[in-house]
Amino acid sequence: MRKTPFLSIQSIFILFIFITLVPKPTVWASNLTWEQAQKQKAGIIAIQYKLNDPFLMTNNGELEGLEYEMMVGFQRYLANQYGVHIQYHWIEWNTMAEIFDQIQTKEHAGDIGLDIISWTADRERNVKFSVPYFPDFQVLVTHRSNPSIFDESEFENPYNEFTAISVLGTTYDQNLKLIRETGAHFDIRYIEQSTQIIEELISSPKTFGYSDLTRYLLALNKDLPIKRLNAYAKKGHGLGVIFNKDSDWDEPFNAYLKSEEFAKTKKGSVQRYFGSEFNDFIKNFSNHQNEEMVLLMQEKMFMDEEIAKNKQEAEQQELIKNVLLIAVAFVLLIAFFLFNRSKIKSKANKTLMAHQKTIEQKNSLLSIRNEELTNLNDEKNSYIHILSHDLRAPINNINSISKILHEAELKPEEVKMLNHITNESKRLSDMVTRILDVEKIESQKTDTYQEVNLSNSLKEITNNFSQAATDKQITIHTNLEPDLKITGLKEYIFHIFDNLLSNAIKFTPLNKSIYLTAIQKENTVQVQLRDEGPGISEDDQLSMFKKFQTLSAKPTAGESSSGIGLSIVLKYVQLLNATLACESELGSGTTFIVTFDSPQS
Repeated sequence: MRKTPFLSIQSIFILFIFITLVPKPTVWASNLTWEQAQKQKAGIIAIQYKLNDPFLMTNNGELEGLEYEMMVGFQRYLANQYGVHIQYHWIEWNTMAEIFDQIQTKEHAGDIGLDIISWTADRERNVKFSVPYFPDFQVLVTHRSNPSIFDESEFENPYNEFTAISVLGTTYDQNLKLIRETGAHFDIRYIEQSTQIIEELISSPKTFGYSDLTRYLLALNKDLPIKRLNAYAKKGHGLGVIFNKDSDWDEPFNAYLKSEEFAKTKKGSVQRYFGSEFNDFIKNFSNHQNEEMVLLMQEKMFMDEEIAKNKQEAEQQELIKNVLLIAVAFVLLIAFFLFNRSKIKSKANKTLMAHQKTIEQKNSLLSIRNEELTNLNDEKNSYIHILSHDLRAPINNINSISKILHEAELKPEEVKMLNHITNESKRLSDMVTRILDVEKIESQKTDTYQEVNLSNSLKEITNNFSQAATDKQITIHTNLEPDLKITGLKEYIFHIFDNLLSNAIKFTPLNKSIYLTAIQKENTVQVQLRDEGPGISEDDQLSMFKKFQTLSAKPTAGESSSGIGLSIVLKYVQLLNATLACESELGSGTTFIVTFDSPQS
């Protein structure tokens, strides 16, 4: 009697009972709500995402990037803040449209969508957006060899004959179509991934397209042959994650984005994936009133670094050439005594000529590249100069109108508003002046030095700040030896100590003192400026002379700071062949020491 059929039926029956009676594992249902998660103290959320370097990418099969670390930080935040332990189920898609399709369905009411998604009013009609976690700024980019433009009026000729590269249905695509609505007649060629736009622009002649600011700056930092067209830049509301319209997960996520936990996570992620200086740039770009000016200065910094790098390579090539010539000459000398002179000499000459030709070709390429970079740098300097000067006229008009209105009889509220206008226009005027100072220094537009009475200059500068000090009840104590002389320019002296004394007043509390001393010390003249402010931390001292660097200490009366004053001080000190030192401890004030050579030394 065969028992196999009976055993098979019995096995199936037991399996059926097991499946029916044994409790099923918890389902990672994407319709999990925040309210349910708080009650259960746990749950699983589906993350609908698309890879987007460097925000979300894979490394040896593992996810990483700014958005990935942001979501890991959200898990920690929920556990620490609410005692809720959340796990993620990551689901990858190829396009943003697929992510939107998933998030909009009712079954996925608990999902979160990630793909560096720009906020638009059309999109918000279908999904919920979080508050922005990263700035959204898009720029027109093209190959470095293509024509430059400085405003929208120059765009149509020649870019009507070019082809735009974009991704269908994205904000890049929408912004290109808005340009065509102004009368431009270029074609648009679509590709699948926005991460490939810059590669397409490099490999395809006569093309241009939108790129987000971070990708553009990272490409520029890698010395890729691209440049920005100074027209049609678009500043969006910001990048956010998306939720279903019925989702309540936006409540804890928005709270997380505003928390100290996210601020620390974002700072570390930006440094890891964008570079150590990118944190300062993003902070200045987000807080600055003139984004175009900050962006121009960042581009100029990259170009200056590239010019210096190419100059170093050219010097190395020249050194190699000289060493090679000496080596070949030495070989020829030995060959003259050891071998048949005519044959060896002919062969050595051919080798030398071949090496010389190779080196000359490399030097020629480096010269062409340096010329291109110098021209681009001149264009940027010219644009900064024109833009800064163009800003002066409306600022002066505002100041003139403000002075006229001060003579009128106004209500206290109107006087307060007028004073605010006057202060803000002065702040903007000071910023423009400092930008022109930076442009002048970096363009090396210096004059012939002469003997300067440092003592008289310091007295004049101190008198200029007497009212500002009085307003904060600060006493400026001066101890200036008479007739101290140095070699330089009076203008440079004013820029150095105007910035230092301005900072000292900003950071010194009410009813405190500032001490300014100038003495002859052997063959040098030493100036010390000491305040009784909060002091400068060791971390801030390492980076305080960089452009647009914001220190952790804040002005004591709400004054503003452009972040370029100390960088200007350092540059002018270097131009005068002087030295600058800073002595400071937190809570003990700060002393800046500037040491000049005496004219006799």
